[in-house]
Amino acid sequence: MISLDWICGQCAFIYAFNKIKPAVIVDKLIEAVVDVLVPGKGAGESNWFWRNLRSLERDSDRISKELDIRGDLRNWDREFPFFHHELIVRYAAGFLASAVAVAAFGQVRSLFSSSKRSRF
Repeated sequence: MISLDWICGQCAFIYAFNKIKPAVIVDKLIEAVVDVLVPGKGAGESNWFWRNLRSLERDSDRISKELDIRGDLRNWDREFPFFHHELIVRYAAGFLASAVAVAAFGQVRSLFSSSKRSRF
């Protein structure tokens, strides 16, 4: 017999899998990784010339690192065409939505079942 929580999880997975925009999530993930990998402001920024020079260096490092990451993703897609990086994002979002939906359904069901038991 198919249970309602299983159906709820499947519906949440299908909805999230189809509605998610993986390009937006991949862009945000790349931005976060670049923020972690490229160092921020450092010493030697006492006047406007050195501040602007350091800003140019930092921006070029960020762009270079972002291009490297995107190139690695392109190579991954060529090497594993059956496991495209956007498909990975869709599956992860679907699994997360399914887990949240099943947990929420279980909480709601236990809330109503415990209130019925407490009345009698």
